[in-house]
Amino acid sequence: MATKINSERLKSTIASLKARFETGTIMSMNDLTDMYITGLITVLGMGYDGFINKCAAPQKFVIEDLVKMSQIFDVDINLIIKVVLNQATKNVKPKDVSHFLSSQN
Repeated sequence: MATKINSERLKSTIASLKARFETGTIMSMNDLTDMYITGLITVLGMGYDGFINKCAAPQKFVIEDLVKMSQIFDVDINLIIKVVLNQATKNVKPKDVSHFLSSQN
């Protein structure tokens, strides 16, 4: 059975997200989870758990997800990527690769 969405609420959510990305008030992809999730996951073609998990760990978003968001929210993809990268760089711990780089003579 298809998910029934409230089109007026979805329009309002999309307009709000567009404005928030453009004004820089979205500081984390987690901010999207406070919005109309049922409508967002439906138009993005994502499952609830996948959406929530990717918002918490945005490094897990694939480029296609970000392109869809950009198209649906009618916002420059670079604004979305900026938020994703800012949050992802805090989430992903640096990896020590020095032992791979040491020379053995």
